[in-house]
Amino acid sequence: MKLGAAALLLIILGLPSLAQSESCDGNVQEMLACLARSLKAVDAQLNEKYQKALGVAKAHRHGVANVQNLRDTERKWIGYRDAICEEYGLVDGGTGGQSTQLSCLIRITKQRIADLEADY
Repeated sequence: MKLGAAALLLIILGLPSLAQSESCDGNVQEMLACLARSLKAVDAQLNEKYQKALGVAKAHRHGVANVQNLRDTERKWIGYRDAICEEYGLVDGGTGGQSTQLSCLIRITKQRIADLEADY
């Protein structure tokens, strides 16, 4: 399915709000660099939450099983995240593909952080 120019423009215009503490304004290269920094920051937050979750899992009376379950789940989640966001990198080879893919990675990673916070 082809993404129309108007839809692509709406996606790109909405991307600046995804940056954590900076505005992702500018040309395509600047926007991609900004989104990459945002993804790196969100990924660091995820790693912090994951380490805390591992600590909670280890402290539980069924620690070994809980830790193994959390590790397995995280591996599967990473595969899911990468697969679901890969499709966005294929937006007819246009300049919006990479930014849309980065935005997807940021969004889904934020969802995983919220899940870990809620569960652990």
